[in-house]
Amino acid sequence: MIMKQNYFRCGRRGLILLAISVMGAFTLQAQKVPINFNRFHGYTGTQAYLKKVAKAYPNITKLVTIGESTMGRKIQVLIISNRNTGTPLDRYVELRHPRGEVNNVPPMQTDQVKPGLWICASTHGNEFTGTEVCLYDIDKLVTGYGSDQEITDLIDHDVFYICPIVNPDGVFNSVERDIPQRYNSMKKDDDGDGKINEDGPDDLNGDGHITYFRYKNPKGNYIQDEVDPRIMIRIRKGTKTDRQRWSMIREDFDNDGDGKRGEDGEQGIDLNRNFPEGWFDDAGYQGGSGDYPTSAPETRALAEFFTNHHNILMAEFYHTSGGFTFRPMGSLSDNLMNPKDRAVYDFILGKKYVEMMGGDVPQAWLHPDSLDVYRKALEKSSKNSIAIKRGYEFPRLWRVSYDEINDKRYGFGLQADWAFKEFGTYALTTELWNYRKDLPGYTFEGKDAYTRFQRAAIRYQKDHYGGKYFLDWKPFKHPELGEGEIGGWLPQYGSNNAFPGEPLLKVCDTHWQYEKWRASLLPRIEVTQASGRVLEKAGPYRVIEVTAKVENKGKLATQLARGASLPGNRQDVVWLIGNRDKVTFLQGRAFQKIGTLEGTMKIPNQRTGKNKAEVKWIVKVKGNAPLKIVATSQKGGTVVKDVEIK
Repeated sequence: MIMKQNYFRCGRRGLILLAISVMGAFTLQAQKVPINFNRFHGYTGTQAYLKKVAKAYPNITKLVTIGESTMGRKIQVLIISNRNTGTPLDRYVELRHPRGEVNNVPPMQTDQVKPGLWICASTHGNEFTGTEVCLYDIDKLVTGYGSDQEITDLIDHDVFYICPIVNPDGVFNSVERDIPQRYNSMKKDDDGDGKINEDGPDDLNGDGHITYFRYKNPKGNYIQDEVDPRIMIRIRKGTKTDRQRWSMIREDFDNDGDGKRGEDGEQGIDLNRNFPEGWFDDAGYQGGSGDYPTSAPETRALAEFFTNHHNILMAEFYHTSGGFTFRPMGSLSDNLMNPKDRAVYDFILGKKYVEMMGGDVPQAWLHPDSLDVYRKALEKSSKNSIAIKRGYEFPRLWRVSYDEINDKRYGFGLQADWAFKEFGTYALTTELWNYRKDLPGYTFEGKDAYTRFQRAAIRYQKDHYGGKYFLDWKPFKHPELGEGEIGGWLPQYGSNNAFPGEPLLKVCDTHWQYEKWRASLLPRIEVTQASGRVLEKAGPYRVIEVTAKVENKGKLATQLARGASLPGNRQDVVWLIGNRDKVTFLQGRAFQKIGTLEGTMKIPNQRTGKNKAEVKWIVKVKGNAPLKIVATSQKGGTVVKDVEIK
């Protein structure tokens, strides 16, 4: 059992508090909430698990509802942090003229004054692998507290904000109803029966599943795989072929007479195109991005949460397919990113990510002092002018979404771009499921990656799940389209999400290890000295010179390169706190700005400032009024120390 004595004062009261903390940690371990990953939890299962965890671990968790989806489902964040640690500044700086008839300002919570890491998933409702990773992260954190020293230290000093489901309607339809839904829901009566959004695709053959219907069509955009005819290969429009063409649709028919089949579930807003940063396009906003930024209630809920939690320095937005990570930007060229931020992203965050995922780290990242050499080599071998200026091409596992070859933006209103550019967080978008690597022992034949995966995936699910995830095609006469066949992947499976069980657990654990490592980089402010020297005594007054030394002992700086200048952000500050009626400032204001404190980690090719600061005051103090130093860093934490006067 780990005992964190530095959070408690000496004496009988301190020993009692320490005993309570230790007993609480033992209790927490005994109350483990069971969880397994042999199935997808969906919206209902996730909500149930979050409630159980919050009830079982009240000392280190708090479940908050940050908004509701279009259809009224809760969007929830589990806050994981020791609720008995943390020093909100407003505990020491009281309002001078509070209004008694109303609450002036809600008091700050202890989590808001700790360095924060945000993790969320299922922005796209049919990409729910990230929800499972979030639940895995939660389980590792709460069960590790009190038994694992690293996890205990992180939860005592820092805060994890975990939102497993950003798009509740999409996940509910995708998992609970087996209707894949990427976007959020629109309140729409699709079949004219007076009810909203209840009408999904129809189970035409009555087997209890919504799969696919395929039929021969000389103008179709599909052909059968020559190796495994169960696999349908999409061909580009205008492609010439002598082989039989097919059309394929989701199992459904047009029951409202509008000429569309299976349209329910694909209406709505793409939440990863609805954030403010880069939302507007001169040619008109792109499809699915909404009428204005944060027009979707789900996007607005996240935006409001970030606005009230500027302590978040790390952010992760989990998506599913591809097995790689996007770092910003997608709407602006990499040439416009501050070199220091780029160095942190690539030489530190990217290098570690590629290593942990088993990829090849670029030589430029291994030898950053030789960037000029790599630039010259790229001038001869690359057509990417942005990469040449940067000094390296990105590996497959770590990239930007910006189209660097054509110098063209990729998307609009992206989550990670918004969190990075507007709030100053090291934001990432991770596509979790790498079908090329995450089906161990299965080979991929052929040139086309999608076809190779389909062949291996069908074999894998047959060997490990009895073939129940892919239904063989069976003849069926469609009420509108005539003769054809029904079959294919069940909606929850296929290429979009990791298979439950071993493949999913592998994805979960690998990315948990990376997030735990990222959390270890967070800044950590400490007051290393708080001393006072009496310069003069005059009756009941003493003139005192106060010295405070503050240090960031964390690895990263307390802000990004331009973070302190962003709206809503600020530089680090040191306060001298005392009774206002008994303390007069003769030299120095009540608070002094100290800029951004650098971290202890060396950033390749970057000049870094100091991770320490010293400030002084001269004050006139009446009697023995106590003084305190409060160092407050927006993303590095807030700490307090009594001034020792000699």
